[in-house]
Amino acid sequence: MKRILYLHLPVLVTFLTMVILFTGCKKEEDDPYVPPVVVNPTAPKVTTGKPAWIGENSVTLNGTVNAGKEETEIVFEYGPTADYEFSISSTPDVINGDDDVPVKVVLSDLTPGTLYYYRILAKNSIGSTYGSELTFTTFIPAVFNPEVTYGSVTDEDGITYKTVEIGTQTWMAENLRTTKYNDGTPVPLVTDNTEWAALTTPGLSWYNNDTDVYGALYNWYAVNTGKLCPAGWHVPDDEEWSTLTSFLGGEAVAGSTLKEAGTLHWLAPNAGATNETGFTALPGGYRSSAGTYANIKRYAYWWSSSQRTTNDAWFRDLSYGYGNADRTSSNKKGGFSVRCVMDLP
Repeated sequence: MKRILYLHLPVLVTFLTMVILFTGCKKEEDDPYVPPVVVNPTAPKVTTGKPAWIGENSVTLNGTVNAGKEETEIVFEYGPTADYEFSISSTPDVINGDDDVPVKVVLSDLTPGTLYYYRILAKNSIGSTYGSELTFTTFIPAVFNPEVTYGSVTDEDGITYKTVEIGTQTWMAENLRTTKYNDGTPVPLVTDNTEWAALTTPGLSWYNNDTDVYGALYNWYAVNTGKLCPAGWHVPDDEEWSTLTSFLGGEAVAGSTLKEAGTLHWLAPNAGATNETGFTALPGGYRSSAGTYANIKRYAYWWSSSQRTTNDAWFRDLSYGYGNADRTSSNKKGGFSVRCVMDLP
């Protein structure tokens, strides 16, 4: 006789529910569904940067571009008007991906003392984007003494400076503009005022964060590395500065023979300036220990490598208003110009 199994209705419902749930969970575990990631390409994003370096006939321009995951061509447009008569491919000239990529160009054969407009163009299959329009002005070179015979020296950035013999010493006839020590490592560039004020380590800056003929401003900690000048040269100590001014007749009159003549770079009256030595002193101003800038075109300040106290070091300064070459000291955190002198044999 067959035995018939009867299930009570509530029990049957519970059983079937458990079977369905178990089967569904098992299928999801064995064969999970992952929706595809959809990437929507976008037009590039562009940020135009300030010039990294400006010379009398050349400039280094830079910025960043986000390609939006599309292969994107990068060019810099520039010219003496906002019509952008010229363009040049960036380095790199093509990028892709979804990160900000640094781009730059080096322009040459520019006209000294000329205002130029520039911007970055990034273009891909989605569209073209222009960065903001910025300007720079190539600097007017210093006026050297045509009756003086100059030599030259080149720094780690490849910048070549005129040099001049004065008495028993050989000096740079231009303010230092290097961004690298003579071992090739970079001198830290510090633009933020608060960061500058807190430094007890080397730093350089450009007056109002804009490079020009007046050279860079270095704190004394950069001077104290002993690596700021090209190999075979050094930042003069206090005694070497005194040797120079004594040879020129003393501090009360030496400034007149050192300053570039005229008022192209100095404010009037640029008292007594003859530049008979060929030193061609330019008034680069200074950056205070608090980070603020002052006195460009009015005063020239140069560090010595000699410290006066734990916090101060000796320097020399010249003024547009008189012919002195004054000796005084200042906080090591300040930013002054640097002139290098050749090592003695």
